[in-house]
Amino acid sequence: MPDPSPAVMRLRRPQWKDPRLVVGIVLVLLSVLLGSLVISRLAETTPVLAAREDIVPGDVITADKLVTVDVRLGETEGLYVVDPADVPEGSVAMQTIRAGELLSLSSVGQGTDRPLRPVVLPVTESVAESVRPGGQVELWRTRAGSDGAQPTAELLIDSAVVRRVDEGSAIGMRSMTVEVLVPAQDVPRVLEALSEDARLDVIGVPGAQGAAA
Repeated sequence: MPDPSPAVMRLRRPQWKDPRLVVGIVLVLLSVLLGSLVISRLAETTPVLAAREDIVPGDVITADKLVTVDVRLGETEGLYVVDPADVPEGSVAMQTIRAGELLSLSSVGQGTDRPLRPVVLPVTESVAESVRPGGQVELWRTRAGSDGAQPTAELLIDSAVVRRVDEGSAIGMRSMTVEVLVPAQDVPRVLEALSEDARLDVIGVPGAQGAAA
């Protein structure tokens, strides 16, 4: 007897009422919607205040020193100043803010919050390029040796901040001076060193900026 013909499997066309089809369509739509939301969120920018020029600790932060830029901040939005009203009149920089750098909330304070005092130092030797406004420097004192002894050098201040550098006149009639900000409690040591017959050197700390209070 001949073998019976094998049964032919017939595929049924999916029906719209099939729950699996409905669930699949919903999942596809949800993935497209979530992807669009993520892309939109990543592309969203926020106007934030940034420094138009270098601002050093103790400088009063005024509108002419700031510019508004649009950036993508994401979850860090709450760390930066987005509204000029958040910078009260008389606010000062608590740390060095380089030109183009975003203005963080932590970098804005009042003069009483910054325990630094300005001191002008005469400099007899040229200073390194790293000694520039906003940079962190060390102050060294070198005393001349007595009775033929070798001069001795000691670290006077390890974390001063440069506020200004005056290179003097072109014809050498006025020597170079460096205005630095030093911790208030260290001012007496600096003033004593200035009154002595000692040499003061301003040494830059490469890669360091004025530290925050």
